[in-house]
Amino acid sequence: MPSLKISTEQMIALHGFFADAARVSESDLAELSGCDTEIEIYEIRCTALGDFGDRGMQLSDDLVAGVMGRLEGALPGSLSLVLDPDEALLWARLGDDVDPIRGFVSHGQLLLHGVAVALSEILERETVFEGASLVEEPELAMLIKTHAPSDTLVFSSRLRIDVRDEAIEGMTHLMIEPK
Repeated sequence: MPSLKISTEQMIALHGFFADAARVSESDLAELSGCDTEIEIYEIRCTALGDFGDRGMQLSDDLVAGVMGRLEGALPGSLSLVLDPDEALLWARLGDDVDPIRGFVSHGQLLLHGVAVALSEILERETVFEGASLVEEPELAMLIKTHAPSDTLVFSSRLRIDVRDEAIEGMTHLMIEPK
């Protein structure tokens, strides 16, 4: 498979897009946690699914806690947020929800909703994030179980969520039109 070539300008634009999507989510997440929440995007990659671990983003083989769902509308695809399970539990407990699993899914859904809103603004057509659910498995398995072909583009971002003096590290993966 030939290597994907993305220019510096395109990477800057992708970073701007993910940063804008994070800003959309910050106020909703702050309301849920009861305090200011900031999300910083510090690495962006665009990789064909078949190149993960080879030329793309290095993923953990360990189990992760993830929130995964579908994008529907102008840009169909899959969207996920993954965190280390301990950080997912910490983040979930920062909200008002007494059920940490439901809390984590709610937090993840709000963060990923920001990506759908940002896509809607750019494309000038509605894109919505639906079907958010908890996923606990290795990160690559999450992506592969969409049954997307190996040449499917995956837009990944590493991020840090700062809330209540905690810094939570995670990643998002946007897969365009998986089969």
